[in-house]
Amino acid sequence: MEFLKNIALPQSAEHIELLHLLLIIVLFLFVPFICSIFGGTALSLFFKRIRRKSGDERYGKLSKEIMEIVTINKGVGFIIGIVPLFTTILILSQLLQNSSTSHLDYFGYTLIIVSIALIFIYSYRYSLSFNLIFKAFDKQSSNDEEVHRDYLKFSHESKKISNQAGINGLIILFLALWIFSIGISSAMFGSQWQPSGFLSALFNPVVLIRLLLLVVVSFVLAGAAVLFGFFYMNSDKYESTGEYGEFVKSKILRVIFIFAVLLPVFLLVNMLIVPGQLLSGSMFVYSIFGLILLFLVYHFLYMIFIKFSSKFTAMLFFALLFLVLTVIINDQFVIRNSTKVDSIKLADKYDKMLAELEGKGGPVKLNGEEIYKTHCTACHRLDSKLVGPPHDQVVPKYFGKEKQLIAFIRNPVKVNPDYPPMPNPGLKPNEAKAVAEYLLKRVKEDLEKKK
Repeated sequence: MEFLKNIALPQSAEHIELLHLLLIIVLFLFVPFICSIFGGTALSLFFKRIRRKSGDERYGKLSKEIMEIVTINKGVGFIIGIVPLFTTILILSQLLQNSSTSHLDYFGYTLIIVSIALIFIYSYRYSLSFNLIFKAFDKQSSNDEEVHRDYLKFSHESKKISNQAGINGLIILFLALWIFSIGISSAMFGSQWQPSGFLSALFNPVVLIRLLLLVVVSFVLAGAAVLFGFFYMNSDKYESTGEYGEFVKSKILRVIFIFAVLLPVFLLVNMLIVPGQLLSGSMFVYSIFGLILLFLVYHFLYMIFIKFSSKFTAMLFFALLFLVLTVIINDQFVIRNSTKVDSIKLADKYDKMLAELEGKGGPVKLNGEEIYKTHCTACHRLDSKLVGPPHDQVVPKYFGKEKQLIAFIRNPVKVNPDYPPMPNPGLKPNEAKAVAEYLLKRVKEDLEKKK
């Protein structure tokens, strides 16, 4: 998939921002869906195994209904499981076209492996429905010994194939989540991504933490989806089968409680592994939203357990979805911060290309001093403290590092604890470049005058 970077075109600053927003949307479609399928398939196989050992048909029925809820249908599986992942590859090929550490191939491998896994999992899902047909036929054939013997043989083989399809699908999907964790980690940490090969990437601590977070989210989200699908979307089923409904509630709640206890641990660790220079104030804002949503998740779980109502199952499910969304948004902030220098280069290349197409021979030269006076003098002075520090003190560290100064102007982060964080001035790449050139030149002149 790395070849896509070679055919990608430069993008304007506005298009780059739009690509980041689109990446949030497609990952919000892909991650919760694929996690629900992974967790749901694991639970289905687990309850099916208990049914074989105990002979309790309720476990077999629950196993089948879990798959019906989390997989929805084949069309949805393709649209949400495959298309968003392919779109992610196209978006990252644009955003990371100047990066040497994007590892787009990992997303390509994920796309192929997820496709194979979904084939196995949907085969397993529909084979569970066939087992009901076999049971009905078994009652009709029980009077004919020879037919009944042939049926038992065929039924045994079909169940064996069904179980193997589910197990294969689960293992392959786990591998897909693992490789997806490598791809998203490499996109987030950019040049700080150190693994030298596939095996070292597989067992990189950052990758393993993100993989475990996805697994924990899978079981919590799959359990919430089952409660939502069974009790809210099909509330009449619970009312007409009260005993079975209580059975479903008790088994699924137990699963959610077990993994929900682990959820805050991995969410916290996932935040702590981000290097300080890639953090931003916006990430902490969304982290606070995530904590609020996590509190709501526990609250709704408590209400379902103490005072059951189908509306709480819906609230639990959507609270978890939005919790996942806050994690995805924070990941995008990290990607944006790690690629801001590359984004400036892309936008600058785009401006030059556009100027050439318009016959201007190059981008329009902007007056950095005028832009500085318009956007910066409310908080800054060159030689004295105002809201922000004097430029004569902070700009010298950017001598010879113009691109880093441009990146900071366009996406400022809190550096000095003695001053409030700098708000984003909203400058375009060429405007930020003009301001950086003006500041570097002016500060050098001031320092030379003081000598």
